[in-house]
Amino acid sequence: MSAGSPLGAIAAANAAPTVMAGARLPPQYIERSRLIEPLLTTHCRLRLLCAPAGFGKSVLMKACAKAVPAGTGVVWLDLAGSACSPQRLYEQLCEAFGRLPDAGPDVQTSLRRLLAQAPGPCWIMLDDYPRDPSPELDACLDAMLVSGPDTVAWWVTSRRLPDWKLPRLLLQGDLLELEADALALTEAELRLLLGLHRLRLPEDTFRDLLQCMEGWLAGVCLLLLNADEQSLRERLAAGTPLLRDYIYREVLDGVAEDIRHALFVLARMPRFSAALCEHVLDGAGTGLLDQLKSRQLFIRQLDSCGEWFRLWRPFAQLLQRLPEAVLPTQVHLRACQWFASKGEMREAVEHALWAGQSEVAANYLQRFGQEQLLIGENVSHFLRWRAELPQALFASTTRLIVLHGWALIICARLDEVDECLANLAKFFPRPDARRQALLLAHWQALRGFLARLRGEPSAREHCLQALEVLTDHSWAQRVLCYQALTQQAMAEGDIDPALHYNSEGMKLARLNGSLLYEVMLTVDRVQLLEITGEFSRAVGVLDQAFVSLRDSVRHSPILGRLKLLQGHLLAYQGLDEQARQAYEEGRAETENCGDSYAFFGYLGLGELAIRNQDMPTAYHWLREAERMMQWRHVPESRFRGILQFATGLAWLNQGELIKARNAFELVAELYESGDFLAPSGFYELLPRLQRYRAVVDMLEGHPQLAITRLQALIAESMLGQRLCLACESRFTLAEALLMAGRASEADTELRRALTEAARRKLVKPLYELQQRQPGWLARVLGNKGETLHERLQHYERDTDEPVATADDLVLSNRELTVLRLIAQGCSNQEIAEQLFISLHTVKTHARRINTKLGVARRTQAVARAKSLALL
Repeated sequence: MSAGSPLGAIAAANAAPTVMAGARLPPQYIERSRLIEPLLTTHCRLRLLCAPAGFGKSVLMKACAKAVPAGTGVVWLDLAGSACSPQRLYEQLCEAFGRLPDAGPDVQTSLRRLLAQAPGPCWIMLDDYPRDPSPELDACLDAMLVSGPDTVAWWVTSRRLPDWKLPRLLLQGDLLELEADALALTEAELRLLLGLHRLRLPEDTFRDLLQCMEGWLAGVCLLLLNADEQSLRERLAAGTPLLRDYIYREVLDGVAEDIRHALFVLARMPRFSAALCEHVLDGAGTGLLDQLKSRQLFIRQLDSCGEWFRLWRPFAQLLQRLPEAVLPTQVHLRACQWFASKGEMREAVEHALWAGQSEVAANYLQRFGQEQLLIGENVSHFLRWRAELPQALFASTTRLIVLHGWALIICARLDEVDECLANLAKFFPRPDARRQALLLAHWQALRGFLARLRGEPSAREHCLQALEVLTDHSWAQRVLCYQALTQQAMAEGDIDPALHYNSEGMKLARLNGSLLYEVMLTVDRVQLLEITGEFSRAVGVLDQAFVSLRDSVRHSPILGRLKLLQGHLLAYQGLDEQARQAYEEGRAETENCGDSYAFFGYLGLGELAIRNQDMPTAYHWLREAERMMQWRHVPESRFRGILQFATGLAWLNQGELIKARNAFELVAELYESGDFLAPSGFYELLPRLQRYRAVVDMLEGHPQLAITRLQALIAESMLGQRLCLACESRFTLAEALLMAGRASEADTELRRALTEAARRKLVKPLYELQQRQPGWLARVLGNKGETLHERLQHYERDTDEPVATADDLVLSNRELTVLRLIAQGCSNQEIAEQLFISLHTVKTHARRINTKLGVARRTQAVARAKSLALL
């Protein structure tokens, strides 16, 4: 073997390796270290780069060939995607090794012998593996991968998935595979590529390029040739002759007619499965999807179990523009029929609309379940269909009107719901009394929920009357009535009725197997637990809700609401960074799903900014909250008071006391008359308003007035089981006592508040005190350079359990509920059935109640509780 042969490096261990001429890099090459590093550092028999045309497989392997370790030889064979027999591969390798082919018993034996004679480590790089099935070559190389010499590493780029034992190699650690998703350009790599083309794009154009091309390297490079921003936008919209020519020559050329036709059909489909392919292609699609996947014809997997796929977006768009593109009508009608047969009404409607069949779409729309509005972006889709379908269709049946009304309610477009109610009224009278009463019940359910969102006290009457008539068939409307009643009771401060309605709604959702409705009501349950100070239970219930949805729902407004609630609880515990992340995730999810609860995300982020003295950011989020609600046509009655309240907090934080008081007075004028109740999610608005008005009194130099207000508020909160608010108010009372010169009482009240806050894990009340009275708080709480969250945890461990008093109200909300049922004469079994807990749990609660109240029997516990004004 001569020193100048391709494997000269193998003959001389310390000589530089030989790289074949095929390893020349293109002029506009970008370094992709995220891919090159694992390819070079991973020790395995096979590195397989398997992806459709144009993903940079060959260029990446060339870059790795140039970085070959010292003492390792390289053989580069360009197979050009053409057929190649094992004998031909053997002959090419013999030529590369500088040896003559021998006449062994079979090719595999000769090949194994040749590779075993290599004097050192060697990389054999096969570029563009045969694109058509090649069973003999696949079998030969499969044998080499299993039993070939360890000194030989195989590198293969391919547009077809070879028939090798890849799972076995993967389990043995002998395979590193890169597919299209890994090879696609990242955002950073696309920016580097634009830099090489000396092209600076506005952010919106850059995002469009990234989204439309999905990281397809060849497509991006062809679009960027001699392009400026304007021409690039035009090319993104219409394609280019170069791209069309590339698709013809590199992808469609030589592809069988049935596969070409399938590609043109699937280009019209947002997603497809094997069964859908068979239906849409009229039976000709049997096994076709497997062929498309094995040939790497731009098939992109959408799920983790390999059931749903779509074409890569730029490839699908190019196919739709080609002259042979199939007409979409028949394709979409077949897909519409298939999705309808599977009960997937959203996609059935979509395909009917794409086929131009509005009446068919309306027919399928009537089968759209109310629960489906809580899945993914279905609400947004529903309202978009309303714009595309004739308006008369949405008012043609009572079912469509009711469905339309609930979709509008989720988006909080409340004024438009009035039109639905008016359209529903046009169907009166009905032919018989039963149908008349049922239609009226549907009207009242919709009207009751609308009234609740508007804060109108009449919501209860409408919902209760609807519940009397609605049948089990209308269980979804019944659940929503229970939710409206729960929220109404919370807004009025009636905790026990709220718990009752919430439990009834959850029971009904479970009986009908509706996980989404159950979790929707869980949001209210968590808020109830928060109000009553049971933070640990609230966090536990919330975590369980996430677990229950984990395997069944990927996107839903309910998931977004849970995330926002998680952010709220984390903020209360002083975990600001985790809270900010949860708020961001919840805001994005609810906004994408068209849910008006996104408003809470903006407010939560604003509150975190206020707490951290970042006022520009706080005002930014408050402005964005208002802007979002106005863009979504949400009436001001739904959000104006809350925004005013949040703005008042911002001014208070800046010391703008007059502005803060004016803002709080405006909110008070809106809600204190009783004409409107607090909005959902802000059930304690009025009592919290009282606390902040007391803060203003205190800071304006009237601490005694603040003390009077706060003592009354604490007493009222304790009786109403608003234990979280009572704890917050204690901190303000302690500060007011300090400013009134009553230092000893202030210290006692502060320690009581800290003990209660530590027990309930409430860090939020400490932030105001930290801002205004840092020295005093540090003296009582300690300050070792830790966060407030950590300092409160240490305080809890260092403080003895306080003696139970009426003011402390050590009974938890669940214990109070059990005590009330005991006072009503319920047995332990009856209590267990009403609260959906075990008999053992009831007995445990009863034992703890007796211990805390210092009694031995039930009757004594009831008498003691009444003397303490707990009942």
